[in-house]
Amino acid sequence: MEERLQTTCDKCKDLGLLFRSKHGISPVDFIEGNAEADIWIIGLNPKGEIGKIEERSLNKLKKFNPNCHPYFKDFKKVSERLYKNWEGSDSNIAHTDLVKCFSDSFPPKVKNSGMKKQRDIVDNCVEYLMKQILINKPKLIICNGSRVCWEMIRIFPPKQANDRDSITSYYTNMDNHKFWIVLSGFIGRIDNRNKRRLGMEIEQIIEKEKISI
Repeated sequence: MEERLQTTCDKCKDLGLLFRSKHGISPVDFIEGNAEADIWIIGLNPKGEIGKIEERSLNKLKKFNPNCHPYFKDFKKVSERLYKNWEGSDSNIAHTDLVKCFSDSFPPKVKNSGMKKQRDIVDNCVEYLMKQILINKPKLIICNGSRVCWEMIRIFPPKQANDRDSITSYYTNMDNHKFWIVLSGFIGRIDNRNKRRLGMEIEQIIEKEKISI
């Protein structure tokens, strides 16, 4: 079995991080659910032991079921309508992460993981996220967690710089592809009232853009 493993990214090898796959999945392929979905949820990084191997094939990634973990089930209190669609085989919702390598925490518990190294890890992965967006063209991206929000604001700055600290969503574009970004604290740590408030904002964008769910 070992000889079948493939390292498809070693940009962070000096930090002990490698993206390895049993089936040759690349970081750009790392999308849970339908990659062509209009709605994406972006987390910080996949939780697991450093060095964990991605054992799923592309087909298994596509058949992702959000009921597999409480992290995803929290979205049911954000929007029942959204979550119901996410559970379906023809879902218009997908999930990926800002950083593609597994670790139990972020920053990863590796030697020399200071602030500069954290920035290096994120910067090394940014190109993969940008490629994912350019290839699949989601219409709405929901950021899960303040770190993800700030990184997305850095990558896709709002038109008005002074909006950075107050906006909760904004319209942006990359290479003529236009899409919405919704900013949120970590879903699992906000109360139910604010989960639902977030859901209403998301649903308003879905209606405005005529996104199918």
